[in-house]
Amino acid sequence: MNRKSLFVLALTLAAGILVGITGTIGFNHLKGVAGKTTGPARKKLPTVLYWRNPMNPSIHADHPMKDNMGMDYIPVYSQSAAPENSSPAILYWRNPMNPSIHADHPMKDNMGMDYLPVYARTNPAENRGISVDSRLRQTLGVKVVTVVRQPFSRTIHTAATVTFDRRRLRTLSVRFQGWIRTLTVRAPGDFVHKGEVLARVYSPELASSEKEALIALEATRSDPSSHENRELWEAARDRLRLLGVPASEIDRLKRTSQPLSTLPVQSPDSGVVTDLPLRPGSAVTTGQPLMTLADLSRVWVDVALYSDQSNWVKPGDSVTLRLPHIPGRIYRGPIRFADPKLNTTSRTVRARVALLNTDGFLKPGMYMEATLHPESRRDVLVIPRQALIRTQGRTVVITETGQGYFRPVRVRPGLRSDRRVEVLSGLKEGERVVVSGQFLLDAESRFENVSDRMEGDQP
Repeated sequence: MNRKSLFVLALTLAAGILVGITGTIGFNHLKGVAGKTTGPARKKLPTVLYWRNPMNPSIHADHPMKDNMGMDYIPVYSQSAAPENSSPAILYWRNPMNPSIHADHPMKDNMGMDYLPVYARTNPAENRGISVDSRLRQTLGVKVVTVVRQPFSRTIHTAATVTFDRRRLRTLSVRFQGWIRTLTVRAPGDFVHKGEVLARVYSPELASSEKEALIALEATRSDPSSHENRELWEAARDRLRLLGVPASEIDRLKRTSQPLSTLPVQSPDSGVVTDLPLRPGSAVTTGQPLMTLADLSRVWVDVALYSDQSNWVKPGDSVTLRLPHIPGRIYRGPIRFADPKLNTTSRTVRARVALLNTDGFLKPGMYMEATLHPESRRDVLVIPRQALIRTQGRTVVITETGQGYFRPVRVRPGLRSDRRVEVLSGLKEGERVVVSGQFLLDAESRFENVSDRMEGDQP
């Protein structure tokens, strides 16, 4: 074999080796690719909930499509399938200008501003609320006090009015028809004494009854042994009593045997005439009032209590009453009665005090100043009244959680005094609440959505 043949053979062997190496590399490459495709599956993409209009997020579709301008609808993915390093889940979207307005999808307000997402809390440190450094705290004038348990009482100052003792009012009337012949009382306000003749009433019915009684009386006197005559006299006498004829007039009839057609009306008690609707010559009917008398030796004082005051007061509590124009006149007495209903005009509840008025100094209609010291309540959780913030149908306070953090807490207030208020729920003894600068902190918490995030933690 010559040298030329050897050269050709070597060249052929080299080409074969090169082809083998290339084939092995290609096979291994294909094997690696196949191994990758048959290995673990790729991480699954988030699930598409729906597609929304790119210009109006409130318009949804359940499949990809275009709007009337040719723009593709945007897919909205579920939060549960988001990557591990994604932001916290969105609870809802809120109005940028009014945090109380929520939406369950992204949208814009009527001014074209995007709603802001509110995320679920993933870091426990977020529960601490808003952070206020010491310099800003001093600038805002933030002051805090401790929630304590202590005896709770208040002093009530309110108005009162003198009125008639309605149990000492008497209405005078007659039990027959007739006419007023004379009237000794001329006007309301006149004082009358017990037994005084106030009027004389003429009545044909009364005159007829007295004549019948006189006939029965004469028959009895003529035949005292007659049982029938005695029954007639007793029946006539009872009729006169039913007509309101006093015993003194019946005795006069028996003594003089002279019937009268005019009956004197006597005062049953001493007092002041408060109402006089009739005049001499006026006709009267059975049961019609002639006049009204009031005994002013004892009067009532009506104390006006507003709703937040009436919860403190109960029958038996002592009341101090003063006349504003006469400082030396001081009266004291217990509450005898508390009205179960509210006066719809004055929005007050009436409490009644009965006072002796033997000198007649107190006049119905007089204005008085009332001071009450209700019984204190023991072991009550209280805070200053200025700590309360009433807004949007709820009551909150700003609490200090420590290390410069503040957060709003919803509370349920109870009874109130001039400076403090009872807390029924929402706070515990030892917590610290803000009493100055709390409105600025509340506004800041709303801006940062702290109020909305804390909503689920409050009662």
